[in-house]
Amino acid sequence: MTEYLTEQEQVEQLKKLFRMYGIPALLGILAGVVIFYGWTYYQNYQTRILSHASGVYDEMLTDRAQNNFQETQVQAEKLFSHYSATPYGDIAALMLARQALAKKDFTEAAKQFTWVLKNGHSNSIRQIARLRLARLSIAQQKTEEAISELQTVDDKAFSGLIDEVLGDAYLSRNQVPQAREAYQRALQELPNSEEIRPLLEMKLNNLATAE
Repeated sequence: MTEYLTEQEQVEQLKKLFRMYGIPALLGILAGVVIFYGWTYYQNYQTRILSHASGVYDEMLTDRAQNNFQETQVQAEKLFSHYSATPYGDIAALMLARQALAKKDFTEAAKQFTWVLKNGHSNSIRQIARLRLARLSIAQQKTEEAISELQTVDDKAFSGLIDEVLGDAYLSRNQVPQAREAYQRALQELPNSEEIRPLLEMKLNNLATAE
């Protein structure tokens, strides 16, 4: 009986609102309720997805720590196929790329970097993958590909590093003037980097020898 009365009270309130404000107000209230519960459901769903992805990623880290590279790949593929909408896929791809580079499997490393470029969830993570892919291309004497790759800028905060790698690509092609310009821009863009500036200055000074 109490439940019935409660429902009756709710119906009466809706009737009262309808008499006072009409259909537009009721539709507005209904829309607000739908949006609220829809957003709550979406948030809970995203939390569950991230939790599951985190668990798979933890398993991947455990397998990698045990040098079980086959299972590491299996867990990574789970992240790519089922949880590509989370950042864990990006991190897994970069980890697999590093693993491939250690084994000198450059084709696999390039594949993982390219995956991040297509699926990365932030500008910075895509820029990191692009820089590493460009460095890999330079190491393979594919300097034209590296220069072309660096024309796309995902995150301007990496401008200094982009110009440094661009300088490396030009130097690999014996295009010294272009390399010098790129290194000089990099120095201007990284005025406070105590780690990178000494190396950049050394590269710039070595250009005299290259000429």
